[in-house]
Amino acid sequence: MVGRSRRRLLLVGLVLSLALVAAAFQIALSAETAAQPAPPQAGALIVQADFVQGVTNLPGPQMPLKACVVTSRFPRNSELVFRARVWDPQTGQALEGQGVSSLQIGLADGTTLDMNYGPHPPQGEPTDAYWTAAWMVPKDYPTGTLDFSITATAPDGRTGQYVPFNLAPSLLAITSEVLPDLPPPATPVPQSTP
Repeated sequence: MVGRSRRRLLLVGLVLSLALVAAAFQIALSAETAAQPAPPQAGALIVQADFVQGVTNLPGPQMPLKACVVTSRFPRNSELVFRARVWDPQTGQALEGQGVSSLQIGLADGTTLDMNYGPHPPQGEPTDAYWTAAWMVPKDYPTGTLDFSITATAPDGRTGQYVPFNLAPSLLAITSEVLPDLPPPATPVPQSTP
């Protein structure tokens, strides 16, 4: 009889111990889930971007070598052209014109640039269409890394953001060179314009 009571007591103790372990596990799991960041917004937009030097203040002989050629180094008093596409992951399609309610570049100094959608090159026969914004680098702008981000907003409120890789050689940089003020090109800009 004593043996039976002991077994019963042991069994009740085992069941209570398992219940306590299960409760502790559930509490730990709930705390871990609550500590995780929220998942990205379903269908968040994807922003793809690159950067080219525009034709403003670019000497004629340098145009074929530097105008609308992807680069990450920009002299002061040069035209930095941001180019972008915005993709909707739900459809797999690039968003054009009305498909984006806002596409803005935010520079670290507080400057905000609105991007516009259109065909390119602007002169001659267009071969592509995408979003652009041009920014004239001030003559006295500090040299070094140019921190920025590009944020897209769709009419339905979904957003997406482009932030460059944090690797010094690939970050946009303003160099110490200062381009002279030049008149606009007299001849049409080559077909490789941004």
